[in-house]
Formats: sequence, structure tokens, C-alpha cells
Amino acid sequence: MAAESYLQEVRANLPRVLALVDRDPTSESYGMGDRYHWAWGLIDFGNGTFQGMAHGLARLWRHGLWPYATPKSRFIERIDSLYQGAAKLTRADGSLEEAFPNEGSFCVTALVAFDLLVALDLLSEQIDQPARERWRASIQPMIAYLMKVEETHAIISNHLATAVAALVRWHRLTGDVRAETRGREVLDRILEHQSAEGWLREYQGADPGYQSLCTCYLADVHRLRPDWQLLEPLRRSLRFIWHFAHPDGSFGGLYGSRCTRFYYPAGVLALADEIPEAAALAAFMARSIGNRRVVALSSIDEPNLIPTFNAYCWAAALASQQVQAQSESSLPILPALLPQSLRMHFEEAGLLVDRGEGHYSIIATGKGGVVYHFASGKPPVIDAGVVVRNAKGHLGSSQGPGQVQLQEADGMLTIAASIVPMPKQRPGPWQFLVLRLLCVTIFYFPKLRERVKQILVQLLISGSAPWPLKNRRTLRLGKGLAIQDETELRPGYEIVRAVHDFVPIHMASQGYWQLQDEDTA
Repeated sequence: MAAESYLQEVRANLPRVLALVDRDPTSESYGMGDRYHWAWGLIDFGNGTFQGMAHGLARLWRHGLWPYATPKSRFIERIDSLYQGAAKLTRADGSLEEAFPNEGSFCVTALVAFDLLVALDLLSEQIDQPARERWRASIQPMIAYLMKVEETHAIISNHLATAVAALVRWHRLTGDVRAETRGREVLDRILEHQSAEGWLREYQGADPGYQSLCTCYLADVHRLRPDWQLLEPLRRSLRFIWHFAHPDGSFGGLYGSRCTRFYYPAGVLALADEIPEAAALAAFMARSIGNRRVVALSSIDEPNLIPTFNAYCWAAALASQQVQAQSESSLPILPALLPQSLRMHFEEAGLLVDRGEGHYSIIATGKGGVVYHFASGKPPVIDAGVVVRNAKGHLGSSQGPGQVQLQEADGMLTIAASIVPMPKQRPGPWQFLVLRLLCVTIFYFPKLRERVKQILVQLLISGSAPWPLKNRRTLRLGKGLAIQDETELRPGYEIVRAVHDFVPIHMASQGYWQLQDEDTA
């Protein structure tokens, strides 16, 4: 049963979620969820994301999935403390933070506003009017912040979708027409950057993992505002991401713009009744979650824990409400499981999907030819390209922009790509000192703060200018996929041998464990 796949993860992680919260009513940090801040005292600010656990807890309680014999009064008291903690963490401008003081995080402010609005909606009938007013009052400054601030350092669709969902729910709760208008504006920004191929922009391109998270928020918006006609954009989105569920049960990977391989189940499941591809993907991935063949809730670290926890709680609630699951024989077949051959090149995304007898391959033509190849009876082949070291010891990779040639007749694919530097340096004491000085000076000025964020994205994700080197990767597609690299080197550069599975950018959300990590040769 699909619900059990989600519930086993939720039950396994519920104790560590509950243990995050400061339950001491005499503490100044009562109700806060960031233990590094309130318990360990290792950071001088609180990550607001943890306050959003109220959403997942409320889902479990409302749908009869709460596993403990907790009195209602104690449960509501815990939820109330989370609203109190959120209010204490909210800055004067209405913002919350995740990474550093005075961050003014658009994403986290939207995330917590949305989660607290969902919890208020789910528990509204079980609390009194004063509590409803208190909870609403704690959310209002966050909504005010979302109304006036833009996220300018990149187009990150899942961040924007969270804000849309929060603003739509605030309008539904209060009737604030300004929130409705603002929500529509932000949604239009997402859709303006949706490719005709279906993918939603995450920094520089498509990332199936984060698109599954984005789907959660857009599915909630679609449910509340069907008049906004989101069904067709969501249908295109699902018809894109279902190509990146692999035959072994994994999902996404190094070929994505953010190199993630997690899967958020709730949004896909919420759309299963309207989009057949969503139903097929949800059924396949529920089994994968149950078998730990994909990055699941138990593998997620604390900074990403709460959004994942909430998605699993929502998925468990949705699955528990299904009167009868759709027969999988009536569903469309996932591309990875098709009996016939398939070759699709999503040129804008820079992703080629090749399905043939006994194999399924994904080639990132836009990232120098990153390879994910699954052949029946063999460990998957994951090859992220060539790594080069310069005379200063800095590393570069073949995942730069380049030219693609595909010969359909004989299945030969050639990608000539630039070698681009990889930001592998870790911050030291001096960098943290500079950041802290910025936090207590220019970060009080939003335009300057956003400019610093843009610079950080350029340094850590977008990358700097390519090196004067190129790599030519030639692939013969098919079950016995063959890879050949020819790297043009200059004096002072050398190839780093035997490196195939690597991440070329700074991305905190990559690298979570899944069972196949123990199987791969």
C-alpha cells in the first residue's frame, strides 16, 4: 500500500523532528526548532525553516495518522509553541533566515508562511478564536515581506512557487486582494520561464529533483485556484520529469542543474487523479521509497528535513484517503519501463533520453555529456565527465557549454565542451569574519544584500569563465554504451584520473544516500 511507504518514513523520523523543538516554557527560545541555535549555541541566529514542521504534524493529526496517545491539549500546545518561536525569529522587516543573520531569505520566509497557513487551516476547528488570531498575527509580517521583496539572484522556481502558495492561502484566509494579485504576479514569473519542454527553471536549467518539490506547491495552488488554469503547465511538467525516474527506482542525478536525486512525493500524488503520468510516477516511486531505492526522508539532513517531512506527511494523508488505488495496468508506462525504443532530446534542457532493448540512458548534452546508463543485469554507469587540475591545484571539469552532434542513424553522439572551473574551496575563518561583518552592516540594505547573493551564486553555482581547454566526448548509444574522451590540454594542466562521479558546483542538496550507493561497482 502506497500510504505505508510514506508512513514508514514518517514514523521513523517523527522522534527526531519532535526532538528539535525547545519545549521549556521558561526559555527565551521556547518553540524554536533549530537546535544549533537554541540548544548548542553554535550559531547566533535561528534557521526559521524548522518552524514549518507545524504543517506536517497537523497533517498527521488531522488525518488520524498521529502514532502516539498524545492528549489534544498537549498537541495543540506544541503547535502553538512553533508559532511563538516563528514570531520570535521574524525580523523587523518580516523576514526569516536560513544561512546567516539578516539574510532576508525570500525562500524561507515563504516556506514558513505557507507551512503555518496550512497548519492553521487544518487545525482551525480544534483551536479557539484567540489562538486563531495569534497564529494569524505571527504569519502576517511574513506575508507583508513577500508582498514587497523580490528574489533577484536567480530564477529558482521552487522558491517562487512556495511564495505563490503562501500568498494564495493568505488571500483565502483573509480576503486580502493584494496578496492574490501578488501571487498571480509571482506565478506568471514562474510560467514565463517554463520551457516548452515542460521543465521549470532552477538556476541555469532543469533539475528533476527540485521540480518535484516545486510541484508540491503548484499542486496546492491548483487545488485552491483551479481558475488560474495551472493544469496544463503542470501536465507538461509531469510529462518532463517522469523521464527521470530510472529503472532501478532512483530519480534525478548529476545531469540536473542542481545535481539532486531526491523525490518529493506529495505534489505528484495530489495530481494523480487529473494527470495520468503523475499517477504512474507516484505508483512507481512509492515502491521505490518503500525499498529505499531513492533518496528518502531518512537520508535528509536537518536543513532540508522539514520540507521533506511535510511532503511525506502530506503524501501519507493523500494515500490514506484513496478509496481504491488506480490499477497500474490502466496507467501509462513510465519511459524507463517502456517495451519499445524511445529517443528524446530535450534540447533546451540539454538532456537526451535513450531507451532501447535492455537499457535506459540519460545524457546531459548541456553539461559536457554527463552519463547515466542503466543496462539490465549490470550496475549503472554514472560518468560525470573529465576532471582537470591546473598548476595551482585548482580543479575544472568538462561540464561546460559546448556543441552537440547526434547521428540518429548509428547512435553516435559527440559533445565538444569547454573545461570550466569547479568551486571546491571551503570557507575559512576569514571568509566567515567578512560574512559576519556584512551581516551587521550592508545586509541591512536589501539591494546591497541581493547584490552580494548574486556574486555568491556566480562564484559557487554559475561558475566563472571557462579555461582555454576543451573536451570532446564521443558516445555510442545502446545497451553496451561506450564512452571516449579526447581532452585538449595545455602546459600546466593535467587530467585527474579515475574520477567519474563528482559534483562540479557548490550545492548543499546533492549527495544524499540511497541503497544503490552500496551496490555500484
